[in-house]
Amino acid sequence: MKGQSVERLMEIILQMKINLAHINETLVQQTFEIREQLGLVFDEERESLERCLGTIDEKLQHCSALIVDYQRRHAELSVMRDKLVQLGAEPSVLPPLLPSDTVESILTWRLRALRDEGRL
Repeated sequence: MKGQSVERLMEIILQMKINLAHINETLVQQTFEIREQLGLVFDEERESLERCLGTIDEKLQHCSALIVDYQRRHAELSVMRDKLVQLGAEPSVLPPLLPSDTVESILTWRLRALRDEGRL
């Protein structure tokens, strides 16, 4: 009877070992699948951020071109205003002159102005 009890316990332990091995395999597989899915989500989000940054870069390049255009037009308008004044016209107010020649300073100035106006 004692031998059968020991043998029965050994069978139970062996079955527990088999069950634990199966559980471990399942966990390893699920961990692998979750890691793959998270990797895909990560890649999608990274690509989304890269597209956002690319769009920001494009907007900044466009903004830089507009700053150059603004400076050119402001200079032309200033000359035209001076000629109108020489011809006796009432001097009109010019739009503001940009406070700097650097794109960085101008962007900082505009961002501050927009923030102060509550538009940003």
